[in-house]
Amino acid sequence: MSTTDGQTYYATWSGHTRNILVKSEGVVLEGDAVDAEITTLPGSDRQHLRFDGRSVSLFARREGSEWIVELEGRRFEVRVEDERTRHIRELASHVAPVQTKRDLRAPMPGLIVRVDVEEGQDVEAGDGLIVMEAMKMENELKAEAAGTITSIEVEKGQAVERNALLLTLEAR
Repeated sequence: MSTTDGQTYYATWSGHTRNILVKSEGVVLEGDAVDAEITTLPGSDRQHLRFDGRSVSLFARREGSEWIVELEGRRFEVRVEDERTRHIRELASHVAPVQTKRDLRAPMPGLIVRVDVEEGQDVEAGDGLIVMEAMKMENELKAEAAGTITSIEVEKGQAVERNALLLTLEAR
């Protein structure tokens, strides 16, 4: 791992994340200054770690985006990120999932005149699904997306209130 003066890294292993600030005058782990130095033995995955007066040998190798560290007979998978990478990953994790389930709800109170689909039927965007009568006018409710009808909650002749669930479509 290469570092620059004043660079913060986040190391995650076994479900725990620790922030490590590497500066020219030393290392700060979780806000506490520590005496740490790591030396790589040339031509080997073997490292020598001196940490707060304790000295240990370990093996460390990079596999993809993680480090595999073997220390005192235990194996750790460690993800090390700089501040920028961590921030990008956190932003990406907040992206809303794609909504595939779509509920068709009554836009106004009315009477179901006709149900033109059945459960399990595939429909295309724009296909007619249900015809409702409201204020003496018939309104055809259409599919907003292609998909499969997964449930129908109304039947012909049924009176519904505004926002009542009429059917559910699983979009493709």
